[in-house]
Amino acid sequence: MARTKHIKINQVRELPNVFSSKDENLSNRIKDFFSGKEKYTLELGCGHGDYSVELAAMYPSRNFIGIDIKAARIFNGAQRALDQNLNNAAFLISQAENISEIFSKNSIEEIYIAFPDPHVKRKSEPRRLVSNIFLEIYKSILTKNGKVHLKTDNEMIFNYTLKTIQEFGCKVLRSFEDLYSVKDENLTNEIKTKYEQHYLKMGRIIKYICFQF
Repeated sequence: MARTKHIKINQVRELPNVFSSKDENLSNRIKDFFSGKEKYTLELGCGHGDYSVELAAMYPSRNFIGIDIKAARIFNGAQRALDQNLNNAAFLISQAENISEIFSKNSIEEIYIAFPDPHVKRKSEPRRLVSNIFLEIYKSILTKNGKVHLKTDNEMIFNYTLKTIQEFGCKVLRSFEDLYSVKDENLTNEIKTKYEQHYLKMGRIIKYICFQF
């Protein structure tokens, strides 16, 4: 397993649809990949990039970027996108904290956060992808009507998110404590990450929040 991971880490940087926050002229390289288009949807902590790949197939006129610090995880999603000839999906090896330095104001249409690490300890709160620190980042790069989507099986992070975004002044568009107990044509319920499929088999309840600034 360790050897396979090492191989993926080395090979992922050779894929044409993978970038790194350490790349020179990164913003221009991303723009060139998408033929000059400068509106993107981000999947933060993308893992294997399930949302980036499947949304790219569903919406060929839009551009999707999966972001994760783990290069080995990104390899699978990037290779899937190449195998499906999805020219509107790319991946970025980066900390989520860096996105405001990479993407300009009004360049992000939507942000997907699927099953983020809850960082349960109080001292780790700033690292939560829905903390005030990250909300400031998202607000700085989202378009006027840009949306943020959160999926989680963790009740603490669900309640924390609701409290934090309301105190921040965000508008909650949809909020479901049990996502699969409702029907909503605006949801992309058909997309389920590897982790979500595992959680559902375990009988965990999936929660969902969609909000904007």
